[in-house]
Amino acid sequence: MKLKIILLLFIAVVAGRPSKASTFYISTGGSDSQAGTSVATAWRTIAKVNATTFQPGDKILFEGGETFAGGISLTHTSQGTPAQPIVFSSYGAGRATIASGNSFGFHAYNTAGIELRRLAFVGAGRMINTTSGVTFYLDQANTHLQHLRMDSLDVSGYQKSGALIGSWNGTSGFSDVRITNSRFHANGEAGLSSYQFFPLQGQAHHNWYVGNCEAYDNSGRANITHTHTGNGIVLAGIDGVIVERCKAYNNGWLNGNTAGGPVGIWGWACNNLVIQLCESHHNQSGTGIDGGGFDLDGGCTNSVMQYNYSHDNQGAGYLLAQFPDAAPMHDLIVRYNISENDARGHNQGALAVWSSGANGGIARASFHNNTVLMSPPANGTRPRAVYIMSGGISDITLRNNVLQTSGGLPVLTTLSAAGLRLEGNCYWSADAPLTVEWGGTAFPDLQTWRAATGQEQLANGNATGLNADPLLARSATAAPLATSPVKAAGLNLQAEFSISPGPRDFIGNPTVQAPARGNIGAFEGNLTSVAAPLPVELTAFTAEQDGNGAMLRWTTATEKDNAYFVVESSTNGQTFTALHQVHGQGNSSRAQHYQYADQNVTRYAANTVYYRLRQVDTDGKSTYSPVRTLSARLAARETRLHVWPNPAQPGNVVRVQGEPATQAHLFDAQGRLLASALVAADGIAGLPADGLAPGVYVVRCGLKSTRLTLTN
Repeated sequence: MKLKIILLLFIAVVAGRPSKASTFYISTGGSDSQAGTSVATAWRTIAKVNATTFQPGDKILFEGGETFAGGISLTHTSQGTPAQPIVFSSYGAGRATIASGNSFGFHAYNTAGIELRRLAFVGAGRMINTTSGVTFYLDQANTHLQHLRMDSLDVSGYQKSGALIGSWNGTSGFSDVRITNSRFHANGEAGLSSYQFFPLQGQAHHNWYVGNCEAYDNSGRANITHTHTGNGIVLAGIDGVIVERCKAYNNGWLNGNTAGGPVGIWGWACNNLVIQLCESHHNQSGTGIDGGGFDLDGGCTNSVMQYNYSHDNQGAGYLLAQFPDAAPMHDLIVRYNISENDARGHNQGALAVWSSGANGGIARASFHNNTVLMSPPANGTRPRAVYIMSGGISDITLRNNVLQTSGGLPVLTTLSAAGLRLEGNCYWSADAPLTVEWGGTAFPDLQTWRAATGQEQLANGNATGLNADPLLARSATAAPLATSPVKAAGLNLQAEFSISPGPRDFIGNPTVQAPARGNIGAFEGNLTSVAAPLPVELTAFTAEQDGNGAMLRWTTATEKDNAYFVVESSTNGQTFTALHQVHGQGNSSRAQHYQYADQNVTRYAANTVYYRLRQVDTDGKSTYSPVRTLSARLAARETRLHVWPNPAQPGNVVRVQGEPATQAHLFDAQGRLLASALVAADGIAGLPADGLAPGVYVVRCGLKSTRLTLTN
């Protein structure tokens, strides 16, 4: 009898929860006593959601345009997978609002495989709420959770962070995290932040991407004096992270920590951090430190800040800082950025370096091809274009930078000369004699400073650097005019110092290849050479080596009547041939991303291949993009497996480049074979992605393999 009762109870439990993935609806007109699996039988409250254990692939959809009280809570019992995530989103028109009052908006504990999309999380206000908005927290030992997605969120009104992702147990952390198209504002301590167990030599988190996000009006907290508050986006403890096309502004004015302050967009204890194509402005600090635009901070290694625009910040535009007890900090690049009227408070610098000396201080950092424009602040403080605030540094170089001030502000102030080299920069004080402050001594001109210090000259004794008006355009690009002395005056970094200049400049022009000399500053062109703008707003167009081929990527901010793009190539930069047609979005007010792979670049009988886009309107009118170049000989040496499009969408046919007559295979995250195809004589195979869920897959061909991502 007992056996029958237990069996009946087991059947009842199983029958009460479908084994396959389900979609649940929550509506203000619903009822928690209903099944919830259709709009007609929708649940009513977040309490019902929190009482339910969800399975991989489940979707929880809130009625768009409506407001739901309470905070969503998940534990490890609701665990998604990369292939079958648990998705929280809205249905119908508009976003649903989760009004969590004094509680968190969404809290996930020791779980991942989670996606949050098209939702607004609103707290009771940073002065009333006591939590963060969206939180993912991990404290299990030796655990690496995969797949978090936040897309099209709006998070505001929380005392701590708008979104906070962290772990606190040794090396445990989150991997494969993407945060996109979201806004974090009107919070107290930060817009978006992450953390890991400290002190830890290395990173707990891996493979993150933050794109097209905004962090603004995050005030800081005057009552917290032991750490910085009021950051826009601050990421820590990540190995492999890209932050791009993000904005941070008007943050940090209430920071109460006198030992350190907030920054608009920055990272610490990260490896392979790239901050690019971002804008950070009007950030502040409630105290006399920081409040800047961008920063690579304590323990960052192999990291880059490039193609960013910083302006009107209280603190540095671009800062390198090594705090006490931080892990080693080394191999950093700051290139092709613009700083305009940064360091508005407390006598700071636009390009700034400070080191405690911890674990070797800051080693091997290059500032090159940046443009600094600085006028005196109205508050009477005395900023400078470059400020080296301490010792504890080694092999720090500044080359090919434009450093322009006015009102008698110094172009350079350094409190320590050890471990620092300046070569090939353009110095200009617009309405007063040049001022270089070197180790406590002020020099009135470039020649005197060079003779006294050995700076601005190469090892062979050749003098470098300019003391001249760079003649820049009065625009956000700060492009040199046709008669500018900085044109073709830059040192060739590759030839002279074995430093790669990178693929492009601030606005997307290709960098000049050896033996030619590029410009000084952030712009490798002049006003007469900029291509006519596309009818759509093209914000990026790059051509990069990828295997034996070229990967072309471009992004539009807006599109109007955009029918399609034609990708064209040339071997001489004059006569172009159409390669492929890519459909446009017609009309769009959001960022759109495109890519095309030109296979086997070595087929071109030339050392350099030129690419451009022909954008065609629905009425047939066309306009051309700027031209991009790629070395065909360089591409020939690379042999890694190439897959495109990547990311792809379910239903695409994924192309694979491989050896003819070999088999290309597609596997899921559990190693199960999903599809195979024979590589044809042209070196291309097609793998169907029909019926596959969004997630991460593996493509293998011969002995090579690579990751494929499928998105919604």
